[in-house]
Amino acid sequence: MTRSGIGRGKLILFGEHAAVYGHTAVGTSLPCRTELSWEPGDRASGQKNPTIETPDEKGPDREVFLALLERARDIGPEYRLPEAGVWHRNGNVPRVGGFGSSAAICVAVSRIILNSQTEIYDRDVHRLANRLEMHFHGTPSGIDTGMAAGRGLAAWMKSGNELPERYPIEMPEWNIIYGALPRTGSTADSVGRLRRLIISGDSTAITAMDELGEIATGFINTAGGGKPDGHLRIFPGLTADLVNRAQEIMASLGLSVPELEVLLNLAGGAGAAGGKLSGGGSGGAFYLCASDRLSRDRIIELLPEQLERKGIELTVPLTALDLGAYS
Repeated sequence: MTRSGIGRGKLILFGEHAAVYGHTAVGTSLPCRTELSWEPGDRASGQKNPTIETPDEKGPDREVFLALLERARDIGPEYRLPEAGVWHRNGNVPRVGGFGSSAAICVAVSRIILNSQTEIYDRDVHRLANRLEMHFHGTPSGIDTGMAAGRGLAAWMKSGNELPERYPIEMPEWNIIYGALPRTGSTADSVGRLRRLIISGDSTAITAMDELGEIATGFINTAGGGKPDGHLRIFPGLTADLVNRAQEIMASLGLSVPELEVLLNLAGGAGAAGGKLSGGGSGGAFYLCASDRLSRDRIIELLPEQLERKGIELTVPLTALDLGAYS
């Protein structure tokens, strides 16, 4: 019987880096996704046990994909598909910028192995996907694979040595734009540098982690502050203040890049209420927030030309994303 699995791209909104030290993080899945299908060998080629075929994976991609399947087999016999077969992959999760392309494929593989063929968050899928993600990132936090395994906005809170717990967030509509700049360093480098500062007792770094965690909690409280019209009117402004403060802290830690600072300044002139990096920093993913859809659309219209004049190129183009909205 053919199986299918989907893993989504992700965007961290608040709490990146601070989550490593037990603080709350907030993130969302993205519309982009990786789709996998697996067809048993006897239906695929008429042979009982054919060699695994991956017609959509060539060169280094094929080696990475086969390594994931091997890692799953090494974890335990319960993570072994009943027989060999043919795999197909299709998807549009950006492979640059930190939008979770590795997490998405780990989730898609896990759904097929566990025969969990929905997009509803599944803790077992999350657990296996995170173990597979170790192939790409030695000690993943579990947040990326969690976002890739579910749909929508959620808070992530540490639970001892277990994977972080997922708490869906209901909120008013929030109009944001995401994109990515070229990376000047890896997430692993950024995490390692901050870890060394914190281990050495650097008070600035420790205080920054605490405040980033408080900002994430502040966003959750702001988002869930009730449904009265007054709250809806002030929500975009309150949230933009949190976004901008988080960016200030990240920049003070050396996680921003000059191109992002120029972009944020230009975006502000085009009507953005706030903006910050998303994820590891040193370039890569970022997002901007607007007060309404009209402002959001105006930013998408004006900003690319302004960036071109400054010689700033995006590795992932500006993309609109509408989050929340009370039912």
